[in-house]
Amino acid sequence: MQIVYFLFLFFAEVLYAEIRTETPNTISYSVSNMSFEEVQLRISNELQVNAFNIVHEINIAKSLEAVSKSLDKPPLIEKAINIGFCKPSVSYKMLEKNIDALLYCPLKLLIFQAKDSPSISISFLKAPQLNEQIDPKKLDETIENIITSGLD
Repeated sequence: MQIVYFLFLFFAEVLYAEIRTETPNTISYSVSNMSFEEVQLRISNELQVNAFNIVHEINIAKSLEAVSKSLDKPPLIEKAINIGFCKPSVSYKMLEKNIDALLYCPLKLLIFQAKDSPSISISFLKAPQLNEQIDPKKLDETIENIITSGLD
C-alpha cells in the first residue's frame, strides 16, 4: 500500500512540474498546479522583491476578446497579461552604450492561458547583445530565476 501511495505522490509531482522550453528568441515555462491569478501574483511579487519596478500590466485577453467578437470568431486565449518591468540600474547599463536598447525598456514577460487549457504559460523574449556591458545571458538568467522562484 505504501508503494502505491509513493507512486501516486511521484506521478502527481511529475504531472504538476514546471516544463521549460526554449527557442532561439524566447524562454517559456508552463505550470498546471496554480491558478492564473496565483501565477500572476507570485511573478509580480518576485519581480518587486528583486528590485524591479512593474511599469504596466496589460490585459491582452480582454483586447483580443473584443476583436474576436467583432470578427465573429471564438477567443483564442482565456487569460493573458503582459507585464512590463524595469530596474533603473539595468536600464542605464543597457542604454549607456546603445540607445537602441530603448526598444527593450521596459523588459516584458507574458503570462497566459490558452482557451480550454489547464496550464499557465510564462514567456519572455531573450535579451539581445546590445553592448559589451550587459551580458544577455546573465539578464536572461535573472529573469528565469525570478520566474522559477515565483513558481516554487
